[in-house]
Amino acid sequence: MVEPISFSEDYALVFQQRVRAFRENLDLESNSQARGEDRISQLPDAVLRHILSFIPSTKCVVRTSILSTRWKDVWACVPNLYLDDLEFSSSADFVAFVDRVLLVRDSSAIRKFRLHFNNGQAEDFSLVDAWIRTAVRCNVVELDLSVDSEGEEMFEWPESLLTCKTLMIWTLWLNHSIPIPTSGCCYPNLKVFHVIVSYPTAMNPDNDSMDFSHYPVLEHLTIDGSPGLDAFNFNISVPELKTLRISLAPDFDLIDACNFLINAPKLEKLDINEGFLSNYTFVNTKSLVEVNIGVITVDDDENDASANRATKFLAGISGVQCLTFSSPFSTACTLPVFDNLSKLMLVRDGDWWKILMKFLERTPNLESFEIKHETCRPRQRTEEEEVVIELTECRNPDYVEVLYWSPPESVPKCLLSSLKSITIKGFQGKGFFGYLDEMELIKYLLKNCLVLEKMTIYTPGLCWGTKDEFYNEISESEWGSKSVQVHMIEKEFYWGDGCCSLRAKRIFSDI
Repeated sequence: MVEPISFSEDYALVFQQRVRAFRENLDLESNSQARGEDRISQLPDAVLRHILSFIPSTKCVVRTSILSTRWKDVWACVPNLYLDDLEFSSSADFVAFVDRVLLVRDSSAIRKFRLHFNNGQAEDFSLVDAWIRTAVRCNVVELDLSVDSEGEEMFEWPESLLTCKTLMIWTLWLNHSIPIPTSGCCYPNLKVFHVIVSYPTAMNPDNDSMDFSHYPVLEHLTIDGSPGLDAFNFNISVPELKTLRISLAPDFDLIDACNFLINAPKLEKLDINEGFLSNYTFVNTKSLVEVNIGVITVDDDENDASANRATKFLAGISGVQCLTFSSPFSTACTLPVFDNLSKLMLVRDGDWWKILMKFLERTPNLESFEIKHETCRPRQRTEEEEVVIELTECRNPDYVEVLYWSPPESVPKCLLSSLKSITIKGFQGKGFFGYLDEMELIKYLLKNCLVLEKMTIYTPGLCWGTKDEFYNEISESEWGSKSVQVHMIEKEFYWGDGCCSLRAKRIFSDI
């Protein structure tokens, strides 16, 4: 690091000295390159092993041994092992490679052990057992396991893994060959568990449940994948659990909803993304602060089972403070009172305003809410072209706008006493479905929110040329709060360097 120049020094002299030193360093580097000097090989073994640990393929790491005699044995002590049978032409070659790697390593510590062996046979389970026991002996900290076979036989976990004291992070790919341990207290120090489910009952109908009650210190649990067509049972009774994420792929041939029993007294955050809402039972979850719900579809509102599941779920999370609601939830369900809810976000879909008003009526202490549209999204980037959203692609010129909005019989309590901030993202203007409903909602909120401080409206571009009309309509409406500030911000989403970015400009504020 270059030291700062003090005020007492001659700046010109010090500057000349530093330029001279910089040029000398450049000359040294140029001479080293001219001589073909291998400066990387001069690094200490510990540094080289650290560099190699970032290569996500042990097969590639082993190949560095042919660079020179200096590199011959460096790979043998790299702390991370990534072993995947897809990198080999046959299972026999993969087995031979793994045996050799573990033999050469001897007892060197293993921090991360990634083993994916999905093209083997049941006869190979004994080898997998030995490999896992070797990782346990080497004090493995992070485990990533995916084992599968074509037969009906199930793999049995080695006892040493169940009691491993160093294991803290585990990613498990669960299928019909791999069971979840169901007896005894195990994994004494496991903090993070990620389970990817892939039709575990396909060949073993009895493998229809997962019990997480044997993980005494587990803090972060993620369950995703596809449980299959039949109902699957999850028992999540974990005393130290803090975050739970459930993401199940939609299966429209699903016969029965999955069942989740959640008994987690320290649970703070719950994220749910499903094709269909499962059946949730909450026990001792009063510490829950934040819930994010994303359900692709629900059964018909007239379906009592669907409405009952939604009612039961919402009752179980009624104590949360922050709620994100991105789903076409059943409007037939009964909402509890959310006394603690201070922040609400709703992703617009279907009769979104009906659901919003139902929530406003049941959240007496709500301080802020956000409405988000998902009808217009950035297109995929094509080659090197920068793609800008054109709202005309989302507009239907033949669409005749119909007003569906109808105000509630009485003004919700939160509008009169607590709601201070409102955000609307994706406002699109005339010619787009739901414009009249949204305009009426905006005017209703401005009129009835007596303590509202700020309303922010984001738009992907009001290209319909009626900004003045919108401005006048909002300005002429009745405002209940004298201190409210209304801001409209125009955002243009575009693709650049393979990622989505945005540019924003303020259209007007403080109407």
